[in-house]
Amino acid sequence: MRKVLLLLVLFLYSTSFCYQFYFANLHAHTAYSDGVGTPEEAFEHARRYVHVQAITDHAEYFSQKIDGQDKLLLTKAAAEKATTRDFVALWGFEWTGGVGHINVYCTDEWIDRTRSLQELYDWIVEKRALAQFNHPIATFGTFYDFEYDPKVDEFINLIEVGNGSWRGRIISDEMISNYVLALKKGWHLGATAGQDNHKGGWGSANDARTVILADELSLESILTALMQRRTYASEDKNAKLWFSCGQSVMGSIVETSESVSFGIRYEDDEPLEKLCLISESGTVTEWTVNSNYFETTLDMTPPDANEWYFLYAVQKDGDRIVSSPIWVRASRIYPVNVRFSSSPRTLNLSFDLVNFSDTASEVEVKIVVANQPEELRVFLQPKAKVVVNRSYTNLTPGSAEIRVELAGLIGWKGHAEVLRDSILLDVSHENDESRLTGWLNEASRCFGIVVEKNTAYFKKIPKNRLIVLPLPKKGSFPETRQLNDFEIENILRHLKMGGKIALVSYDGSIVDESFVKLVKAIDPDLNLSQIEDRIFLELRGKEMNNYASGGFIFARVNSLQDAIELLEELLK
Repeated sequence: MRKVLLLLVLFLYSTSFCYQFYFANLHAHTAYSDGVGTPEEAFEHARRYVHVQAITDHAEYFSQKIDGQDKLLLTKAAAEKATTRDFVALWGFEWTGGVGHINVYCTDEWIDRTRSLQELYDWIVEKRALAQFNHPIATFGTFYDFEYDPKVDEFINLIEVGNGSWRGRIISDEMISNYVLALKKGWHLGATAGQDNHKGGWGSANDARTVILADELSLESILTALMQRRTYASEDKNAKLWFSCGQSVMGSIVETSESVSFGIRYEDDEPLEKLCLISESGTVTEWTVNSNYFETTLDMTPPDANEWYFLYAVQKDGDRIVSSPIWVRASRIYPVNVRFSSSPRTLNLSFDLVNFSDTASEVEVKIVVANQPEELRVFLQPKAKVVVNRSYTNLTPGSAEIRVELAGLIGWKGHAEVLRDSILLDVSHENDESRLTGWLNEASRCFGIVVEKNTAYFKKIPKNRLIVLPLPKKGSFPETRQLNDFEIENILRHLKMGGKIALVSYDGSIVDESFVKLVKAIDPDLNLSQIEDRIFLELRGKEMNNYASGGFIFARVNSLQDAIELLEELLK
């Protein structure tokens, strides 16, 4: 009997929520800016539909006072009067710059769009104010693509993944995509959904809610929960979603280098159709549910020293729910915003190294790209970031593993595709000789590279690292075989940028004066000459059938072996 009672107690403990669920609307306006009604009317209306209502009028309207009184302080007074045991009213303002809109909550002062985004960031840090990124879409701005600032990251703790006062869907794919982008850039943000009321209906315009997990319904408890990102965004007005890691819930930063166990629970009168666990690395797992109740645990070993996870849920009626993340990190210094670009046999790697601690530190960074290690020492000020840019050449084409290690910990790992070399073969100047093309194609296959054809002149600087420019063939039209001046300029720029160009003669080719001009432009001491069928270069009186210097190659190709030798020289 005692064993049965113990099991019952453990079951009740495992399935209970250690916070209360409070349903909120954190973004709304009144006639104090471009909405309707007064804050008093908004709060009185909202208390019938939500537990928490914020009024965040546009700050650019605050320079116009009401009977000599500041609009923000009047909103604060109305919020304090409206707050009761079963309703919390918040006050704030919305900064509306050209790069995005930001809500700031529960301050006694305000700042408007005459000040820059960086000035707003500095002001938020100075005031230690709670803030939120609003409706992050291209129409309103995405804060310079969420350029990361570790200092203000402590206070901008929320982001809307849903916004709008219309009926139906307000959580958008674009906002979720930018939520993920912000997390990848390093921001620690809790997910919210705001009605952004301009026509009244505060809290009742639709079923969208920001759900807050708090100890109790009080101003202090609600603000603490918002600062700690204990939120999720929901298009359903009463759905309960639970996401935890041990004793930590959504919004938490869990400091550990060990494996973790996530607890997940959903309950609502609307069945859940699917639930996804999403991380920085992508979708970790997906459940097909089709039930009003779902509960599970999932053991995870984070792939690196700083990984975040959040839940994305879709109900049977299509309503969406997006949780705040849980961050699992083994170090307060970690890389974020990892990006790379690839060109033939080359990989350019860049990332932001962040020091999220309050002390300066010098960290050992080991970068391994395709098993090529490189070690760096980077000094970071407290709450600061350093951009690291590296380039790796002569890599084997294909998938290359990348690891960024910090003091023995894997800070980030992933893969990038290293492109194969491709040859751009010019056939736009009466120089399309079928045998030459065949030899180059066959030789290219030996080296695992491809041949692309240039059929429309060199109108731009070629993107291919390797260019083969055959001389025109006999009997060609002078007007179509000659190089234009703009082509010569683009070829020269290509060489200066590290590209290679091979000028090729073959049986039946001739020298056009424009090609002589190109060779002179490459090196004034060189001269391209032809005596009967023999084409050669001259350098200070010396005649040469083959030549290679500074990325410029001259060669005769009259066989497959000649083509192979040419490609060997090009690929050096």
